[in-house]
Amino acid sequence: MESPRQIINLFLSKKHSPEELKGGLFRAAEAAEKIGMTYMEATFQLGDHAKEEGLSEDESDAIIRRAYAADKRTRERETAAIAEEAPAAQQPATQAMPAIPAMPAQSIAGQPIITGALALEQVLAMGLDAKALELLQNHRIDPEALNIPWPTPDWRSDFLKLLKALFKPEEFIEYKMSNTPDATTEQVAGILARADSIKKTMKSLDGPDGALVSINAVNGPEGENESYRFRYAVVDNPKISLAKQLAYYKALNLPCAALVSTGANSVQAWIKINAQTREEYDERVEYLFKTLADQGFDVESNGPNPSQMVRLPGVLRNGKQQYLIGLEQGAKSFEDWKTWVEFCLDGKPLIELASDNDDAPKKDRLFIDNVLQAGELMLFTAPAKTGKSFALMDLALSLSHGEDWLGQTTHKTDVLFVNFDSSRSALLNRLFAVANSRGLSAAVPEIGVLNLRGLALSPLEMAQYIAKRIKGAKQLEDHDYGVIIIDSISAILHNPKAIRNNIPSEQSLLLLTDTLIALTGSAVVVSANSKEFPEFESHADSVISLLPIDSRPNMFHLRGSFRNFPALPAADCNWRYPRFIF
Repeated sequence: MESPRQIINLFLSKKHSPEELKGGLFRAAEAAEKIGMTYMEATFQLGDHAKEEGLSEDESDAIIRRAYAADKRTRERETAAIAEEAPAAQQPATQAMPAIPAMPAQSIAGQPIITGALALEQVLAMGLDAKALELLQNHRIDPEALNIPWPTPDWRSDFLKLLKALFKPEEFIEYKMSNTPDATTEQVAGILARADSIKKTMKSLDGPDGALVSINAVNGPEGENESYRFRYAVVDNPKISLAKQLAYYKALNLPCAALVSTGANSVQAWIKINAQTREEYDERVEYLFKTLADQGFDVESNGPNPSQMVRLPGVLRNGKQQYLIGLEQGAKSFEDWKTWVEFCLDGKPLIELASDNDDAPKKDRLFIDNVLQAGELMLFTAPAKTGKSFALMDLALSLSHGEDWLGQTTHKTDVLFVNFDSSRSALLNRLFAVANSRGLSAAVPEIGVLNLRGLALSPLEMAQYIAKRIKGAKQLEDHDYGVIIIDSISAILHNPKAIRNNIPSEQSLLLLTDTLIALTGSAVVVSANSKEFPEFESHADSVISLLPIDSRPNMFHLRGSFRNFPALPAADCNWRYPRFIF
């Protein structure tokens, strides 16, 4: 069965006949919705490809919209069916994620810090890089908050909503069609008074390049200072994905007065500056741009410009809607935001209130019952030269087939075996020997091997390198490595870069494993000699130990202690080459 990612790639790479095109687009759009792609992103990626093959823009948009609506109805029916089957007094163990309704323009108000977790599938689909992902994790942004709502039914009136919320009736603004020299200057009160005929005005501004409006008022009441000219600035970067733009706007708590879809691959954020003079305006905008740049978001700008023309909501730009996404998001004022930057924007997690969670969060994915779950570190210890590498290969085979390991129930997952100790040939021969002794196949796609013996990288660089390979395998080959096995962890300390770091050995290893878990969300399993790294052992979430039994050759006590599970009852196991028999 094809995965959603494969369906999308096939649609984008295949030449369709006229009879196949509509059905292929519908399937691809359904797949895009399943992996977390927003409707707008699907329109740009899939819709543009369909138009290249001869489908009209209206037909393309209608098909994609229908696919997203169909999937939403399916989820709603499934959720309703589950609710009907469950006894009224019994709470379900897990809850389906609710469908996201089309939100009115005013519904986005509020602080951006929301409880949630990003699935790697969604991260890849959204085009988020490591920096954006770190911001989202630190500030607990719900991935659903990165979905752009569809235009409201009365989206032609979005200009009126913007004016009413952001300007005073006695102020004057300018608006015009893009790429035309002359702009219309009009008092806000006069435009609001034409609410009944605003659709006609908006349609007259439709065009290949859309329409623009002044970011600030161009004139105000007599006798007032000119602070109305320095109220807002715009933040925009069409070179990155829509989801990534929204991720930055939310995670950085920007004091947004409005968010406007540009009708292209971009969202313009109207930022509250509220300066009194041009000098203060320039100073605040430069601080804003520098803060964004320091966080990896480069604003497309020639510098502070209070007279800038930006996208006017309520018109069509080359057939696509420029519309108002929301009002009032993030910090309440520029001063509040600057204080927030000083105390909170340091790249570290923020305080989370217990009241942020109405219910206990869903438990992480379980790989070994009562032993190991996603995002945990497991340490496997035994004396030197007693078969630790074989035991880890046995674990990889167990997880790839969903078979028991040392008497413990496992759940099938893709496993990445990171080899620092052996040659490629030696490792594979050992793996096949263990598999043959169990009657299992070692030639399975669920096991990936990354041979890094002799690679000279620091522990941090090594973690980033392994995470990059995992992300590539996910995106290109649809492998989801739930468990990463490293054999052996001590080998990392022997390369020249690790030696030059002047970091204590155990801290270097913790840096590698913690970074790898943070970047991938996977469980990490490592092995070490008994009592070799006591600090590392105390840090691990799960510790499985094999202790030799005196006067009984090849017999071991099996013990397990865990942070999130009860201890394993003591048991004995026997070493019979090439594996431990429980």
